[in-house]
Amino acid sequence: MHRHNTPLRGVKAVPRPKPDDAGYTAVNYAYAGKSGHIHEVVTLNGRELAKVGFDDRKIVYYFLDDLELDAGAKRGTFHDNDKKE
Repeated sequence: MHRHNTPLRGVKAVPRPKPDDAGYTAVNYAYAGKSGHIHEVVTLNGRELAKVGFDDRKIVYYFLDDLELDAGAKRGTFHDNDKKE
């Protein structure tokens, strides 16, 4: 089952994956500790995965439990910064 949860869209998130977690790749660890913003949260097979976008426009998925969230920060994603001319 695949379900979307968007109330967290734009919330600032810093990934803090557990060391040597088989659910993550080198890309996940390369972006660990960097600030990004949640684009959406997807529930897949009972696990919540957050799609996190970073300033370089890279999108990386993390388990929601492994994110440090700052709901008080200014919300937005890099899409919000795109200007249409």
